[in-house]
Amino acid sequence: MKRIYKREKGEMGVGTLIIFIAMIIVAAVAATVLIQTAYQLQQQAEETGNIATQDVATGFKVITIQGIRNDIIYQNESLGNIEVGNDTFVGNLTHVPVNPNSVIVTNGTFKLKDDGTGNLVPVSGYNNTGVTGTINYNTGEITLHFPNATVSSKVNVTYGSGYSPIIDYLEIKVGLMAGSPPISMFSVLVEISDGYTDATLTYDPNAHTFSDLTNKTFGVAIARDMPPSNWERDKVITSGDIIKIFINASAIGLYLQPQSSVMIKLIPKHGVPNLVEFETPSTYTTKYINLW
Repeated sequence: MKRIYKREKGEMGVGTLIIFIAMIIVAAVAATVLIQTAYQLQQQAEETGNIATQDVATGFKVITIQGIRNDIIYQNESLGNIEVGNDTFVGNLTHVPVNPNSVIVTNGTFKLKDDGTGNLVPVSGYNNTGVTGTINYNTGEITLHFPNATVSSKVNVTYGSGYSPIIDYLEIKVGLMAGSPPISMFSVLVEISDGYTDATLTYDPNAHTFSDLTNKTFGVAIARDMPPSNWERDKVITSGDIIKIFINASAIGLYLQPQSSVMIKLIPKHGVPNLVEFETPSTYTTKYINLW
């Protein structure tokens, strides 16, 4: 046991109190700094984790890729004359078979187009009263029925027969990968290459057909819009949605002949880019060609 001597004294006074308070303040400041640092590190770790999770989970899944060939169009081919008093006209096209949904028949007064099933239906804005017709796609025979003609007129036909030797357009059907958050198409890039020409495309909300596209843009059409249905307002796709991305390959400068190697990469703002590579078939026999 330690002995206490009367001559030993404790520190007392205002100076000692000041030192004691200063030590408490220094300890409090140090503790505050440590707590704030730990909190900031925790927040940064959580943010980093969220970004990493988003990058891993965000992205597209490609369902199908389809190539489309242009019709070979024959403009204003003369089919013959409607004579005065006739109520029926029959003529034959030069090039067969005829591509469905490509036929326009006119004499300047009436104008008809085919509906894809062999019937010729009126085009609005023309005097088509009482005029009907049919087309045989295999033989190219066109038959017209109309009221008795009072003047002679020439029948001209614009139509398609056969298809381009290359793929002119691409249609990519995609959805979101499992667990992906919504993706705005305004932040998506599409990179495409055939090994000779490479292009990076951005979304054009005003493009509704292939002809609206340029060598720098792609278009989107909604195939399935699941609740919440916000495609028309925000151009955002959510879980369960399916969209069709369409690309004008000819406008870009791609020459997609048979056995061409193609690379397509879908790049969202966050997440993993989706890379698809394929080779076109050795021969093209139809207008629509399944590529992937």
